[in-house]
Amino acid sequence: MTFSPNKRILIVGAGAFGTSTAYHLSQRGYNSIRVLDRHAVPSCEAASTDISKVIRSDYNEPLYCKMGIESIEAWRDWDMFEGLYHVPGWILSACKLSVPFVEGSVETSKKLGVEGLEILTPEEIRDKLPLVKGKLDGWNINVWNPTAGWANSGEAVRRMALAAERNGVEFVSGDRGYVRKLKYASDGTTCTGVVTQDGTVYEADLVILAAGAWMPSLIDLHDQLTAKGHSVAHIQLTPEETKEYASLPILDNLELGYFFPPQEDGIFKMAHSQFITNTAIDPVSGLTTSIPHTFVQSPTDDLPLEIEATMRRNLRRVFPQLADRPFCYTRLCWDADTADRHFLVTPHPTQKNLFIATGGSAHGFKFLPIVGKYIADHIEGKLDADVVHHWRWRAGETMNTKNLAHLDPELELADLTGWKGRREREGRVKAKL
Repeated sequence: MTFSPNKRILIVGAGAFGTSTAYHLSQRGYNSIRVLDRHAVPSCEAASTDISKVIRSDYNEPLYCKMGIESIEAWRDWDMFEGLYHVPGWILSACKLSVPFVEGSVETSKKLGVEGLEILTPEEIRDKLPLVKGKLDGWNINVWNPTAGWANSGEAVRRMALAAERNGVEFVSGDRGYVRKLKYASDGTTCTGVVTQDGTVYEADLVILAAGAWMPSLIDLHDQLTAKGHSVAHIQLTPEETKEYASLPILDNLELGYFFPPQEDGIFKMAHSQFITNTAIDPVSGLTTSIPHTFVQSPTDDLPLEIEATMRRNLRRVFPQLADRPFCYTRLCWDADTADRHFLVTPHPTQKNLFIATGGSAHGFKFLPIVGKYIADHIEGKLDADVVHHWRWRAGETMNTKNLAHLDPELELADLTGWKGRREREGRVKAKL
């Protein structure tokens, strides 16, 4: 589109993609931007809202490796992110299915000049990190990268939203920000705005859908996106343990879970790498798809028993001394995955004035500083043709699903046990009356 400062722009979703897009468009002089989300920014249900997310450039796809390097420069240099970015390095590992991804990441990183990469055996990991006392069974390929780190992701999104607000962007939350359907002109194909939970109608010249895991139930994307949740848990360390574990790097086995060094308050974060789907029918759109089931929506629920047992087995492989410690916090973190892990950032092919910006695929947050720049370039017709091709609308196409991360088959929530009402059953919350 041609630049018009007064063009009314609606962005649905205040996660990483939506907030970054709002910021970068506002930096370019657009002065009528409104961001809608069910929750106040940083949205408590967005995949990007967390205490930590990995910031790295390890990819077997050159596009994301280059974007990772560009993002790292921003995380390091922008005043906006001061104090949020930490570089303890990380060990990227795989068991079986993700081994080709790790091997390709090493090759691509070296070609792009990433230095310090080192292949480690489990024995060498234990020598390097005495706190790793487990057998590391299943850690079959391990790559040390000293340039990788993590950022306080929720605070980073909040700061970028504040910067966007200073540029005139309006953020709306609650039922007035909870978009339930799109509004169209009489031709049925020109999107003119959205309708929210309380019936508020917002008119716009351009609607940008950046609703992440809620996208497939909001609009028919022809199976290009699947909402997938992965299980996150925190363990509270003692002050003495916090000091002891503080020097750890991130350890991430793409099939057996990841582990972060503790926060200053002693929170040790871990996650399970196998994803969960939740197939249901959205009551408004009528679409049958995977729809996020969160503990914000259902505070008496908790992790399925099978998932927690697997997480503890995976923890025992690395840190057996922590394997039986209670979880002080749990979450199902939902994102929108594409089959080929490329983002879906494109004009809608048949609906005018509607732009899609989603598909983080469990790796999108690290690009928070810059992804909005790429999206804004695409909207203005300036994005590199190769990137446009990678992020195109690709419904019905056969996707390349080889050599990717996270290739384990998903688990359906309804097939798992013990999660429904678990917190209430175990006396950790009071049931809602």
